[in-house]
Amino acid sequence: MKMWNKILALALIVIGTALASCNKFLEVKPNDRFTGADYWKTAEDARMAVTASYSILRDRLANTTMYSLLDFRAGNWNWFAKKAFAALARNELRSPDLSASDNTHYFREDWKALYQSIATANLCVRRIGQMDNKVIGADEQAALTGEARFVRCFDYYLLVVHYGDVPLQLDPYDQTLKPRTDMLKVFDTCIADLTKAAEELPVEYGDPTFRAVRATKGAAWTLMAHMYAWKAGFDEARAKEWWAKAAEACKKVEELNAYRLMAYDEVNFKDIFKGRSEEGIFEISMDANYGNSSSRFISQWVLHQPVLITSGALFGGLGSEITVKKEFMDYMFPPGVPDARLDLWFEDPYSTINPQSAMFLKFSNIPDPAVRTFDANQIFFRYAGLKLLHAEALAHLDRSDEAAQLLNEIRRRAQTEEYSGPGGAPLVDAIFLERTKELWGEGQRWIDLVRTGRVMDQGQCENFLTRDQFERGAWTWPIPNSALRVNPMISQTIYWAQ
Repeated sequence: MKMWNKILALALIVIGTALASCNKFLEVKPNDRFTGADYWKTAEDARMAVTASYSILRDRLANTTMYSLLDFRAGNWNWFAKKAFAALARNELRSPDLSASDNTHYFREDWKALYQSIATANLCVRRIGQMDNKVIGADEQAALTGEARFVRCFDYYLLVVHYGDVPLQLDPYDQTLKPRTDMLKVFDTCIADLTKAAEELPVEYGDPTFRAVRATKGAAWTLMAHMYAWKAGFDEARAKEWWAKAAEACKKVEELNAYRLMAYDEVNFKDIFKGRSEEGIFEISMDANYGNSSSRFISQWVLHQPVLITSGALFGGLGSEITVKKEFMDYMFPPGVPDARLDLWFEDPYSTINPQSAMFLKFSNIPDPAVRTFDANQIFFRYAGLKLLHAEALAHLDRSDEAAQLLNEIRRRAQTEEYSGPGGAPLVDAIFLERTKELWGEGQRWIDLVRTGRVMDQGQCENFLTRDQFERGAWTWPIPNSALRVNPMISQTIYWAQ
């Protein structure tokens, strides 16, 4: 692991030199040190470059609230003094309340880091395959290329679920400006890329510290499944076809036997949400033990003393900055129905001690309460979520018994009532509710609301969208002004152009 960290540090220097001078949108200007004759000569060169594609993404996620905003945008929280989050939940994305204080303004200002990560991955895909097999073995060559394919596809996934149609660039040496490509075509391209990646990637790595934080076959198929689910939501005419492909991708992950549902108890749940557990499929490493951490993470707003040192102005340090609204807690966890997640993840969920005393404990494994730096990984894909996506796909394919079995695996683990209702829409609704509960705080809620159209349901979103708003792109973020200024080939999303 120390060697990998050394490679990471060197990679940041090299890639930073190569990309820092890129002033034009999506421009990857050849750099002598990175793309010239002196580079791509050793296996370490290839490892460094692939690591850099991860690290650019990781650094951006560590310094923005991207992960948490996907849970906050639908509302259903008490925001109290957090004006930025309140504006976000009202879909007022141009509000001055979205500012640098919590870095909530990033999405409307810049998408450069995601494209820098893509540019680096593009170079890796092109150049690693051209390297001499005498300096890097064929297996490692293929695996590193697969990782680069995965990283660029994950970057595009984040771009699409935030902006919709985005420029697509895979050629590392093409400096021409690109228009926005239809988001479903972007995913078609990524799915083809991920199919190749799945062939190249390992099932797992020998080093346990790489678990879930480096791409694997399971991660590639899981990302494909999520892209298929998105396509099913936006391509109604072919929805059955996309759900069938999503189900197939999920089944491939399950058949790897590389993941398991860990018991929900006081010990395991903290291990799961710290990261690198047997349940993790793909996570962004934020573990301080490996030189990473995040300064903007959900933990800082939903915890208080003694778990985390907080302002004495908030009820003597015993108040969280935000809490889940009571009516939404009752929706997720109906009163009187047992559920281990309610017991483990929430303390005083209805704020009976003071108006802000509730805590959300999912990411509460904090080694030093006095330091507001958080080392829990950002868990994007977890085995429980994969199983629920599989159940959702099967429910849409009228394979109700199989879907209910998967749903009940999750419910049994949570020590709550099993589903015994009918198939069809009630089963789909039950699976959606289960994803809401199981993945609360894990950056899935807004994506699920958008792809299912439930973002237009006032029972799900405090400030739900109308059909007209949705179709004009109100679910997206505005295309960053920085991109519009340098690329005349792209235009603003219709809703945000008004």
